[in-house]
Amino acid sequence: MNDRSTAGPLAALLISCVLTATWPIVGKRASTYFDPLTFAWLGNMIACLCLAPLALREGRWRRIVEPGLRGKLFIIGGVGTGITSLLLQVAMTQTTPANGAIVCQVEVVYSAFLAAWLLGETISSSQGAATALVLTGTGLIVWKDLGTPHWKGDLILLITPWLFQASHIVTKRLPGDLDSWTIASARIFYGGLVLTPFALANLALGRATFSAEPSALALCVYQGAVLSAVTVPLWYMALRRLELAKTTAIMLSYPALTVLFSWGLGEELIGPHQLAGLACSMLGAVWLSSQLKRVEPGSILPEARPEPA
Repeated sequence: MNDRSTAGPLAALLISCVLTATWPIVGKRASTYFDPLTFAWLGNMIACLCLAPLALREGRWRRIVEPGLRGKLFIIGGVGTGITSLLLQVAMTQTTPANGAIVCQVEVVYSAFLAAWLLGETISSSQGAATALVLTGTGLIVWKDLGTPHWKGDLILLITPWLFQASHIVTKRLPGDLDSWTIASARIFYGGLVLTPFALANLALGRATFSAEPSALALCVYQGAVLSAVTVPLWYMALRRLELAKTTAIMLSYPALTVLFSWGLGEELIGPHQLAGLACSMLGAVWLSSQLKRVEPGSILPEARPEPA
């Protein structure tokens, strides 16, 4: 590794990657119990409850509602959690977990473009080659699913990476003294503010679908307590201290793990092309991790003008 100081953020990134690999499976299963809006809102509310003690500790809540920050934090939460969580859940009602994972991988391309344009990050040839390995590996894994009639869900999924990257760009421009727990708490809080009026209207109109079965409730708890309250802070621990494009590329090696988890749960048989894809994707992620450089939080100032890409 180029810089030993990247060890902590990289560990946070890898743990977040493993947990994120379960979201397509959880989202698909949840679609049999909940409508997309209700599930996204319930997961967000559970995450709010989990993060509330940390948000109230050491005056973090004051930073969350600080006049000079709340606009940016509202964008991060409203775009990065509110809108995207709803779109992802809508998409998973119309596509497969494997397709959901692979389509979201276009975020690697979006991230490289935006990081070079807005943050002045350099995209090297070795980074491009490693990213291509990640994409090739995941493409091999889901090749057999690409001919299925899931185009509506896949089209919705193509929108979400732009929203995620817009949120990440704003995050990179936040002051350096904001810790990852404050940013994560703000993202979940403002995401809830965006989702709540729509969820309540959905309920009032009688369109909400939900279940009190133990398996359904377990999905809600996992979505909120793990996929939001745990993975989001871990993601910001990495994002604030590592380069955006490379961090995104490593994170988006998770579809290989999604297929592995599906196989382990008995939902999908694993074949030779999937094993080859898993090897390619993991090799690309390891190669990218060796190229990571540490950046200090807040080093990208709002008024900074990037060099031409």
